[in-house]
Amino acid sequence: MSVRNKVDLLCARMHDAPQYPTQGAVLFVDLERRETRGKYLPADVMRSFLGGRGANMVLLYNLLDEEKDALDPEIPLIFGAGTLTGDMPSATRGNFTSRSPDSYAFLDASAGDYFPAFTKRLGYDHIVLYGLAPQWTLLKISREAIEFLDATPYVGLDNLDTAAAVERDFNVTERKDMALARITTAGENLALCSGIMGGIKSIWARGGGGAKMGSLRLKGIMIHGKPGDPPLQKELKEHNKVIGKKITSTSVIKNALKQVGTPFLYKPSRVLGALGTLNNQTTAWHESLDADNFDPYRPGMDGCYKCPVHCRNQNDMTPEGKGGWGSAALKGLKGNASYDKAQADIEHGKQRTYQGIKGDGKFDKYDKGDGPEYVTVGKFGPMIGIREPEQVLRLNNILNDLGLDSASTGSAISWAMELWQRGIIDASHTGGIDLSWGNYEVVEKLLFMTAKREGFGDTIADSARAVDKGKYPKEALDYRMAVKGLFQSDPHDSRILKAFALGLSVATRGMDHLRNRVTLEINARINDDAAFKTQLYGGTVAPQPNSYEGKEVAVRRCENTFAVGDSIGMCRFNTKLFNSPTLPDCGDFAVQLSTLTGQPVSAEQLDEIGRNITGLEHLLNFRLGLRAKDDTLPRRWFEESIDTGPFKGEKIDRTQFEAMKARFYELTGLNSEGVPRADWHQKLALAATGFALRVELPKPLPGAPEKSIVIDTPVANVTEFRRALRRHLPEAVSALDDPSWNITVNGEMLLSGEMTKALHSGDRIQLVPIIAGG
Repeated sequence: MSVRNKVDLLCARMHDAPQYPTQGAVLFVDLERRETRGKYLPADVMRSFLGGRGANMVLLYNLLDEEKDALDPEIPLIFGAGTLTGDMPSATRGNFTSRSPDSYAFLDASAGDYFPAFTKRLGYDHIVLYGLAPQWTLLKISREAIEFLDATPYVGLDNLDTAAAVERDFNVTERKDMALARITTAGENLALCSGIMGGIKSIWARGGGGAKMGSLRLKGIMIHGKPGDPPLQKELKEHNKVIGKKITSTSVIKNALKQVGTPFLYKPSRVLGALGTLNNQTTAWHESLDADNFDPYRPGMDGCYKCPVHCRNQNDMTPEGKGGWGSAALKGLKGNASYDKAQADIEHGKQRTYQGIKGDGKFDKYDKGDGPEYVTVGKFGPMIGIREPEQVLRLNNILNDLGLDSASTGSAISWAMELWQRGIIDASHTGGIDLSWGNYEVVEKLLFMTAKREGFGDTIADSARAVDKGKYPKEALDYRMAVKGLFQSDPHDSRILKAFALGLSVATRGMDHLRNRVTLEINARINDDAAFKTQLYGGTVAPQPNSYEGKEVAVRRCENTFAVGDSIGMCRFNTKLFNSPTLPDCGDFAVQLSTLTGQPVSAEQLDEIGRNITGLEHLLNFRLGLRAKDDTLPRRWFEESIDTGPFKGEKIDRTQFEAMKARFYELTGLNSEGVPRADWHQKLALAATGFALRVELPKPLPGAPEKSIVIDTPVANVTEFRRALRRHLPEAVSALDDPSWNITVNGEMLLSGEMTKALHSGDRIQLVPIIAGG
């Protein structure tokens, strides 16, 4: 079935008017035919999955054809703003969702800046894009019209130049009367590690969104015109003050994020001995990349739409640049120096010494910019053997302009460097490039080659899929730090931190910490207070970070909370459990959702909605061929111990890991294949697709360990059902083709007329072996 037919079927279940106050429309955009239409999702979608990430998953679940490649224009790219985006402090974000070209899972990336809030204020909760545009296109959305504009003049431009050209041509200013989601040359060239840029630094990074957008021949989406402020209810404004105070008075926000940004995390990770280094061959690196070493080049902080935090550190290494913002901000803060409190009093006193990257007094546009985040410091510092903060800053600025995901790109380079180190690849593979650790000049050059898919950059552009694409031999997979085909997002080495390890293994979009990372596991104060830790996670969690006991409880609570946060548009760093136990939580979100939507909801209900969102994501991954065996970790973490720090000798024990994962499945409501059990699947199906057939099998089958499954794709008759069953369980096709298995529908045996027997949602089907005798 074509995507247009799927859109028609979905729209038939949608509405022509909002179903609750403040609901925005879903804008369907056929790029090939240059047609649009707007519809509203049923209110039950919001009650079951919220908006943003959650509703995006509902849209993708209905529109996905899992038999098509991720870069096929029939696979939609979906943007969704959070239900509270633009209406609550720090709720600035939205998600791009699709099938990932960079991994084996779905694509889902969250970012903030101004685009999500501008889109929401214009009256659109979601934008669904599909079809191959006849030429490179700029989609312009304003209150007056939706236009498909020729983007040919912008082709070949990277992030900074694209934004400047659009500002010039339309006489607008980004973040004032225009917001722009755009791709760079990396996206145009379908680099799998490319993202979608939403500002100077803001990027929808994970999963290859830039390549997916490029596959539609869509250069950018412009929201044109300054959005007005909607009238907010008195109750909403009052509780916004409560939420704002929670955020700005929290120590980690006030003393760290507002002063130096996320790089404050580097020191506690380093001290713990949990810093991924040289492609995770070791876990120790130099203190030269501690956050205070960036102080001389930090002129100030920036932030997202009406966010009170301003956690985005800026950088300026040019002679005219100023620095010193946040200097000494972290000195003496022992809460952020877990397991080695003396480190809190160390101050490096780094001086401003930069004279151009070659030391010749020459500067260019990459010597100033926004960032870096902790992920970029880790991936372009210890992971590839670089120790100088100035080099990290410059690489950060280049990444931002080229629109490359620093997590996947840095991991792809570190993977290649280890393969070079081990002799698995050599100069004949790299075109003569020397991939020795810490080779700054090569890394900078390689970034530009990656964006253009030139030379060995073509291999880096294939990211974690390089073996699949024939660029490396199969043995290279032993050194790939990825889960479900997605490189690890954060720089933590999780052989110590068993909750981190579990989270990375079961995270639905791949090896990504933003799905469920239990960050507070490295907080000694919380680990030393057993009663508080139990209350925090709703169950007993061992205090030792290297213990396996109870970690599934913490991961489950974080996963629910973070799924809700993404779906209402809340920044992860300002959400309870990610960095602090005192930040806004589901109770705060429930108050604002009830006020804004008129749909009463409690904190407990939101916790269950978070589980629903991840449940639907597990079902999406099952459709893409992922199973319980894919909820695992890189070989290295099971077989090699770390060699430094207070937890020297730690690795992941396979038996204990599998037991912890099984407990997580049980707590979550997943069967042994890692998907929602049939009863829960049936509820999710009715809310997401409006259709559910319960099917009882005569025995457990591959992919169906319960002997019971749900078909949630609408089918009209038994013939269509049999086809759907084969698609659902491809590994069990031989058993399903057994001619001795008959079908009963609602208890009635079909002995004739099977092909025309009509089926309806709610029917119960049983496959029954024929009993014969003589």
